[in-house]
Amino acid sequence: MMSKQMPSEDGFVSLNVRASVLQKMLKGEVLHMTDVHCTCAHSKRTLQQLLLKAVVDGSER
Repeated sequence: MMSKQMPSEDGFVSLNVRASVLQKMLKGEVLHMTDVHCTCAHSKRTLQQLLLKAVVDGSER
């Protein structure tokens, strides 16, 4: 049975990222959302909101 993870109040989002994907991120290359895995539902929602905001902010430039 999976344990329920409580969302962190410290502002961090829990993610699992492959080392190769982290290298791409650091190099500024394009990556696919399937490369990033959230460890809890709260982190997943937070990541989705941040990505949507980034897309909207980027399209307004």
